[in-house]
Amino acid sequence: MTASWRVLTLDHDPAVSFEDVVELMDAAGTAAGTAYNRSDVVEALHEHEPAVVAVQASGDLVGAAVARIGGPDAHLLSFALHPRWRHLGIGSALLRGLDQEIIHRGARRLVAIVRPGQVGEEAFANQGFTHIDGLDLYFRDASMVPEDLARVEHYGGRFPDPGLWEAMKGFSATKELLERRVVEPLRHRDLADRLGLVPPAAILLFGPPGTGKTSFARAIASRLSWVFVELHPSLLGQGAQGAAALRQALDELQRVDRLVCFVDEADEIAADRAGRPDNQPLVNELLKAIPTFKSQPDRLIVMATNSIASIDSALLRPGRFDLIIPVGAPDDSGRAELAAEFLSGPDPVVVASRTAGFTPADFALIAQRSAQFAFDRALAGGPDRIDDDDVFAAIEATRPSVNVDAAERFATEAATYARL
Repeated sequence: MTASWRVLTLDHDPAVSFEDVVELMDAAGTAAGTAYNRSDVVEALHEHEPAVVAVQASGDLVGAAVARIGGPDAHLLSFALHPRWRHLGIGSALLRGLDQEIIHRGARRLVAIVRPGQVGEEAFANQGFTHIDGLDLYFRDASMVPEDLARVEHYGGRFPDPGLWEAMKGFSATKELLERRVVEPLRHRDLADRLGLVPPAAILLFGPPGTGKTSFARAIASRLSWVFVELHPSLLGQGAQGAAALRQALDELQRVDRLVCFVDEADEIAADRAGRPDNQPLVNELLKAIPTFKSQPDRLIVMATNSIASIDSALLRPGRFDLIIPVGAPDDSGRAELAAEFLSGPDPVVVASRTAGFTPADFALIAQRSAQFAFDRALAGGPDRIDDDDVFAAIEATRPSVNVDAAERFATEAATYARL
């Protein structure tokens, strides 16, 4: 099922009533809270205890989670998912949303009773809950204390939607590298520590525009179930003012556990000081701030640039970024994967052979252009379907985001700057 959905607090969605939640709970069954009865849930809803709902684009309710605060703990009373909307990441998203709600209410731990095989058991495991052996009990400390949540929200941060990692298409080689060198060491820190492997804390992604650098940063946070904050260079300012704003932001954010801090357009704040003397305060601040940020575990700073050659050389030396990773346009197999994802009809291998330099955004544009060609023809009395000629015509009408010159420049930069 591909229809979109979103998670909201119950109080923020006037279209969903208490009765809707109870009806879903009755129809779908509860995955957790078997020690609590229906009246406990109804009472909690009327008393405005923490509750979050998952609503699809049409407005229909497809999931809900209700808890009750008791001292430092929040006890999960009900966790329900519509049968047709299971195994899509909604359960994990509900737990993340409930987690933030209980933090706002002052709780420090979420506790749930989950019987083996009940709906939602997978979500509790995926979201890092501890299972007490011999008991049907799961618990997890809240992701962050209220002070940290306030810091994150001040900078526009949030927990990214689940499934973003799986949704990254067309970049299998880069994805495999990031999973092996970044995600897995951070997910399994105890094993890495035992073997003497130091998980990365600062990485730089570089490559042509449109190759998914921002999407990869957000997907890493999604895969780790960490909060994601993006710092916009344009909002930091320039010179001494920008350096002070950057110092304050990184000082605040380095106090937050399990955080991915992303800085796009790194060349705007880290350009070579020889060519941009006005940038010297910002570069100097980064040279001091990155090692300090890296000194705390369970934090990752990701910077990205389209122009790595313009980055100040001091930042590219070992000791600042643990990894410098090239992210280029999809290769032949990646483009075949994108063709299968976005287009119907032509052989994906044939499409891949005609789309060198094309990015996911280019494939999305091809899909729309081929649909437009078919639409225009149908209006004139022709068949109302997209055929291979429409797709190939759309390809001819679309210029690749990464042209030959850009691809050659990227290959040279990858050989020069990559540190994997």
